[in-house]
Amino acid sequence: MKMYLRLVSALIQGVEPSDKEKKRNKIFYIVMSIIAGFGIMLPMTFFVGVIIYSLTGSLVTFGTAQNGVELFLHLISAFSFIFGLNVIFSVFYFSGDIENLLPLPLKPYQIIGSKFTAALISESVMEVLVIIAALAGYIIGAGKPIWSWLVAVIGTITLPIIPLVYCGILCLVVMYFTRFVKNKDTVNKITGIFTFAVIIGIVFLISRSGFDTNELIKAMSQTDNGVLAVMNIIFPHVPFLINSMDAASLWQMIVYLAVNVAAITVFMLLAQLLYFPSVIGIGQGSSKSRKNSSHIIEKMRMHRPSITYLKKEFDILFRTPAYFTNCVMINLIWPAFFYLIVVMQGRTNFLESFIYGIHSGNEETVLLFMLGISAASVLVTAVNCIASSALTREGKHFAFIKYIPLPYIAQINVKALVSIIISGTGMLIYVIAACIWLNTGIKFILFSCMLSLFSVTFATYFGIYMDSVNPKLIWDDELNALRGNYNIFFNMAMAIVIEAVICAGSYLLFKFTDVGSITIIMMLFVLIMILNAVSYLLCHYKATKNIENMLI
Repeated sequence: MKMYLRLVSALIQGVEPSDKEKKRNKIFYIVMSIIAGFGIMLPMTFFVGVIIYSLTGSLVTFGTAQNGVELFLHLISAFSFIFGLNVIFSVFYFSGDIENLLPLPLKPYQIIGSKFTAALISESVMEVLVIIAALAGYIIGAGKPIWSWLVAVIGTITLPIIPLVYCGILCLVVMYFTRFVKNKDTVNKITGIFTFAVIIGIVFLISRSGFDTNELIKAMSQTDNGVLAVMNIIFPHVPFLINSMDAASLWQMIVYLAVNVAAITVFMLLAQLLYFPSVIGIGQGSSKSRKNSSHIIEKMRMHRPSITYLKKEFDILFRTPAYFTNCVMINLIWPAFFYLIVVMQGRTNFLESFIYGIHSGNEETVLLFMLGISAASVLVTAVNCIASSALTREGKHFAFIKYIPLPYIAQINVKALVSIIISGTGMLIYVIAACIWLNTGIKFILFSCMLSLFSVTFATYFGIYMDSVNPKLIWDDELNALRGNYNIFFNMAMAIVIEAVICAGSYLLFKFTDVGSITIIMMLFVLIMILNAVSYLLCHYKATKNIENMLI
């Protein structure tokens, strides 16, 4: 047990920012953690709790109060499996600690057990908050006894175990019985395509079913719900957890814990049998984009340095599967989610009134549309993390930027251009498609595109500045460069806070003053331009200084 705890601690520290990285700007780290907590975590948990509380209240009269939270926990478990698959493959087989662990006198189940625990802890921080919020909403909405709060705490800690156990078992079996996936890049490509396909499949199935929110409540009110019956077979621990919240159902909690123990036992037995044979011959599969420094410097002497550097940045993003999936391909899923919103409006048809408001020139609707464009552009740029991982992606090659014939600000501008091209192109396509769908005029389209593009530019330079303050340069796997980079999370939190303040302030100014929507939209445009100037100056003076300090 002592060795197990030491291994877990060491593995978690390998993903977390190093002490040197944390000490580099301790105040920044503390302030950003507070902003992230109030900007993302608390609003998200509150929203989830309110939704489950309302749904539970609607289902109480039908005697199926548990169905809503049960479905929600099944969805959380399903997404844990989908997004945890790539992580488990990476942690088990392609992390840099493999070479150090295998020669040690450790049994396979000890290595896998410690790696699994470290991955579970690292990946479940946000998930735990969502689970506790959902269970709290259910307990309050259904009027459950005090005993339920203890069950909720136990369930919050243990619910993510079985989905990740499924990932671990699948990982062990695939790596043992196949040979073509024994390469990091191949695995990342397969899991990336699988994740994207599942998301599109879910959207397609929901659109084919044609149900709306009212239909969902109606379906949840049925005692013989077919979807829940299937999900209960896939994730059998969920119904036992929900049923154990009744004071007289202690045995349900015992069964719930027994299911988790049984799953872990089977997993450890498979690890003992399959891990060592499957880990032999594993290749790190370094990306083709990782060329040696001398080659790139020589190429810069032959061609324009900025063009060569731009090509190098695009190569890294498009040829590294982990970056391509998390930074580039993620930009393709937003239309699917928007389509899902359109489908799920059902008979409420709330978009119809919005479309009518645009066509009739309703000031409030036009203002909301413009605010939505700005917010979406900033958030999409922050979520794809191309900018907020720009320096982190250099990793152990960070010193390389000191020797190439290109000033630091020029390198920052090239990195920014990559983000603007990828994020901006996607947003412009979406904005133009939305404007055509809404049948707006050409002037409306042009102004919308300008607002979107400048919002992307602001978010890009601000993201690069955020990464320059405290980049994560110590990582052994491209996925860990993104997973362990708190700057990405902090940047998303700042983007949400800034856009929330801008949108709320603009809307309140319109509702409670005599200022017209056109004036507010022009003020919004000017404000975005000011933010562009501020973020660029931060990069020009502060980010370059941060780079110099790190290279001393």
